[in-house]
Amino acid sequence: MDVRYINPFLEGTLEVLKKLTGIEAKAGKPYTKTDTTACGDVSGIIGIMGNALGSLAISFKESCILAITSRVLGEEYRDVCRDVFDTVGEITNMISGVARNKMEKDGLKAYAAIPTVIYGKNHVIMHILKSPSIVIPFDTIYGQFFVDVCIKVVENAQIGISLSTRELKEIYKPKPLNIPPEKPNKASHGVSAKQLTPEEKIALARQRLEKLIAQRDETRRLLEENPFMEYKRRQALKKLLPVYEDKIKQLKLDIQALETLTKMDPDSEPVIKPHFQNYK
Repeated sequence: MDVRYINPFLEGTLEVLKKLTGIEAKAGKPYTKTDTTACGDVSGIIGIMGNALGSLAISFKESCILAITSRVLGEEYRDVCRDVFDTVGEITNMISGVARNKMEKDGLKAYAAIPTVIYGKNHVIMHILKSPSIVIPFDTIYGQFFVDVCIKVVENAQIGISLSTRELKEIYKPKPLNIPPEKPNKASHGVSAKQLTPEEKIALARQRLEKLIAQRDETRRLLEENPFMEYKRRQALKKLLPVYEDKIKQLKLDIQALETLTKMDPDSEPVIKPHFQNYK
């Protein structure tokens, strides 16, 4: 494996850990790993595709990840729990993002999947490529962790998705939400919804839909462009995404229903035919 594609992960790990937790880590001598047994007790693994194909795993000794989680979340953790798993997933994602950004500067396009977290003594890490991986051990005052990389370079890779890793500029200055202002309407000037015509109701619903879509897209952008975002803020933004999706879906259904009603003859009553619904 070309060392040029190992260094981005080494540098990314040191950068993320230092800026996210303030913990100093010292990299040891890389070595080749031929088995599938994890070096640590809790591991995050993420797939990489594009010109760089393979996977990245970060494996922590239990004492190390408990200390890191305590630093990130601001409270003491003595046992592995859901918060620890979330922290491992976020760190894996961040290291992958920084490393991919560094690789892009060398002319390689790389894309990442969603990280998976594995826990347990002597658990197994299965890399995408069936080949030996390179392990970089790191020492901290709280214990060890290991970056386990198995990647090969693919020239002229054809990617079936239109994604890109944005340049991590002004990483510590999250951009404000860029939401378009609401257009004036009767409802905002004291006119109740009952007094609106069907066409005005549709226009109002479309306006709300446009705003919700903008909020959802802006939330996604903030998550993608700020890998070093404060952990609690990142979790809060992540929880907003499914809320936006549900509201967008409901508004689309409302608009469809309103459009259907406007096309119906107001003097005729709809005929509801009885039918059998198999709930199984």
